[in-house]
Amino acid sequence: MQTKLCPYCQTKTKLWQLKDKRFKFSKCLRKFSLNKGKIKISKKILKQIISEFVLEHSTNTIIERVNISKYKLLKILTIIREEMTKNIPDVFEGIVEVDETYIGGK
Repeated sequence: MQTKLCPYCQTKTKLWQLKDKRFKFSKCLRKFSLNKGKIKISKKILKQIISEFVLEHSTNTIIERVNISKYKLLKILTIIREEMTKNIPDVFEGIVEVDETYIGGK
């Protein structure tokens, strides 16, 4: 058993691993998986999504052109946008408009 901070009840509690590879907290009895947020997708489909994203196509257009669910596409686009905000040079501090896309700021 390990002791971790529960993201649900915000208490430090013990957790144990279940047979289905998920974990369970001892106090609130919530179950969770470490694979949450991971997306399984082929490199070919990911390249198609990125190229459609760079061309500024709408979500519905990307769904029509790439055979993928709307939920999975929205998760991938969110991850792409989050990665774009990392390692930004100091020149781009605050709110900066680049090709009608706002990155950074509040």
